Amino acid sequence: MTPAEEHYVHFTECIESLTSAWRILKELDSAAPGVIRAAAYRMALVEYAKPYKTSYGTHKRGRQGYVLPAPNLSTEELALHTQVLDLRDQVLAHSDLTLKDARVYASRVQGHPFVTIGANQLPSFPNTFAVIALIEHSLELMYVQLKQLDEAIAPKT
Repeated sequence: MTPAEEHYVHFTECIESLTSAWRILKELDSAAPGVIRAAAYRMALVEYAKPYKTSYGTHKRGRQGYVLPAPNLSTEELALHTQVLDLRDQVLAHSDLTLKDARVYASRVQGHPFVTIGANQLPSFPNTFAVIALIEHSLELMYVQLKQLDEAIAPKT
């Protein structure tokens, strides 16, 4: 596979991840509240974030992996994009203790240890409909780029 072909594969994988996130979020409209709905929503956010995190290939390894740059978004959309990526990094894929800013309180009560933790509440998750709109706008922009990549991969002769 050439570097151009590998870039093309990465780009189409990014479209597939965003499409997967969109499909999950659209199906959540009909899902009952509960653990399964919450898990699906979290998975959708992870799928959204995948294109914007490093992906390695044969031609790009180490620090030189593929990362889709943030699309040309409005200020509000860019804030939501950043919020989703931060949630992925700090809450969904990792457990960032700095967010909790936890304090341990320990004492003995009637000779028995009594330990409790006080912590900040984790960041709230964004509105589903706002994330759907963000994905749709991102995909619209990416489909324009895909046409250009298609032409580069299979030029007219």
